[in-house]
Amino acid sequence: MRRMVTCEHCGGQKTCTVSGGRSCIECLRAAGQGRRSYAAVRCSYCGGRGFVFVEEEEGEEPEETAEEAAADDE
Repeated sequence: MRRMVTCEHCGGQKTCTVSGGRSCIECLRAAGQGRRSYAAVRCSYCGGRGFVFVEEEEGEEPEETAEEAAADDE
């Protein structure tokens, strides 16, 4: 089963600004820019969508939160 999670590289911003407000080398190269470019380009990890799909194994249950665990104990 697949589920959507926020892209850890861009933090859901859709553009890469990881390297001190500039795009990282991997995203610059994917956009066809040089490594010394100051351009803000779309994130190459999520393709500029802000989220990625993660595969989950079958039968894997989502972890319950602390509030749900406390409610079950009462």
